This record gives sequence, C-alpha cells and structure tokens, in this order.
Amino acid sequence: MTRLGASTACCLLMALAPAFAAAATFEVGPGQPLAGLNEVPWESLGPGDTVLLHWRSTPYKEKFVLCRQGTEAQPIVVRGVRGPGGERPIIDGDGATTRAALNFWNEDRGVIKIGGANAPADTMPRWIVLEGLDVTSGRPPFSFTGRNGLTDYAKNAAALYVEKGENITIRDCVIRDSGNGLFCGSQTRDLLVEGNELRDNGIEGSFYEHNNYTAAVGITFQFNLFRPLRTGCGGNNLKD
Repeated sequence: MTRLGASTACCLLMALAPAFAAAATFEVGPGQPLAGLNEVPWESLGPGDTVLLHWRSTPYKEKFVLCRQGTEAQPIVVRGVRGPGGERPIIDGDGATTRAALNFWNEDRGVIKIGGANAPADTMPRWIVLEGLDVTSGRPPFSFTGRNGLTDYAKNAAALYVEKGENITIRDCVIRDSGNGLFCGSQTRDLLVEGNELRDNGIEGSFYEHNNYTAAVGITFQFNLFRPLRTGCGGNNLKD
C-alpha cells in the first residue's frame, strides 16, 4: 500500500470509529448495573445498542415502546439472558409501569410496543431485534399504570404489538396469555418471526383475537411452535 493509501485508510477508520464506539450495552437484572427495565434509556437507544435482560425468579413488571432506528450492521437488540435452568426472563404486563421519559399512544394495546410514540419522537423503527424473552399478560382483566394512571388492557391488546416498523426480528420468545400474542399493523415491512412459542392467547367467547395476527408486507415465519389458544377462545393460531 502506498503512503497516500495508508493515510487515507487511517483517516477513514478514525472517522468510522466514533460511530461504532458509541454503541452501548445495558445490563438489567440481579447484580447488574440496572435493576429494572424502567432504568433503560429506551428513548435514546441507537445503532448497535444492546439491552441484556437477565433472568430472575420474579417477573419484570415494566412495559415500554421501541421507536428508534438501528442499522443492518448495528441493529438495536433486546435480548433475554436465560436462568440456570434455561428459563427466559419474564416481562409481565399485569401491574406493569412505564418509564416516565416515555410517552406513547395505544399504551393499552401491548406489553411491548414497536413504533408510534410522542417521546421519543415518532419515526419508522428499523433494524430491531427482540429475542429470548417471555412476554405475558396483555389482556383484560389485567391492568397497568401508564400516563393516564391505572388502565385496563384492551381486548385486542398483544404481548408484542408492532404498530409499524421495518426489518424487525422476533426470535426465541414465548408469547402468551394476551388478547393477541403477536400483532403487527400494515405499515410493517420485512418482519422475521422465528423460533418462538405462541400459546394461550385469545379472549373467551370471541373469535377476533389470535395467537398471531399480522399484516406486514414481507413476513417470514420459520421454526415457530404454535400451541392452542386459551380455553373458550375462538380465534386462529396464525392469521396473516
């Protein structure tokens, strides 16, 4: 390599270094720097940021919105770290609270929401990965405390509610005991759903809520396990 070429390459690496160095890892759970999900700065996550949620014997009763953008090379990742017996960390929507810095509509529609927020400023979420989580209890009679105080979940609430997003991956999660297990709206593009277990969702006496209810443009399902809905629920396992 010529001296000029080496100098150019060095300058390029120096220019790129801050972008990669800025990525942060947020460790949540027993003995970790952050005790709970409400301590994670969801409103400012950026490319390459990773949230590691460690298993504990009691569920995390906190809910949140992801309305930020990663990149293909550096997605935003929320990953469960399993317990000693292989247990995924549980995020339980019943009795959950939300970080005060977050402000988003349709709080009653999901335990974890992707897209659609006032704070952080609304954008099209891109390159987000959720993996290794057990998400539950997004349905009536369960309730949560949000910006309007104590609030019941809607009948069509979901454990995972993707209002909109692009290049979203949901992997190795248990999605259960909600109105809809996984729901995504029609503004969603390129959704990958792989290696999950969807079970025990639905509303008794209704056929409008399902284990999976999706309307993405470009969606891939692979290696998922679909189990029965809750007893007395007339919905489908997979409605797309």
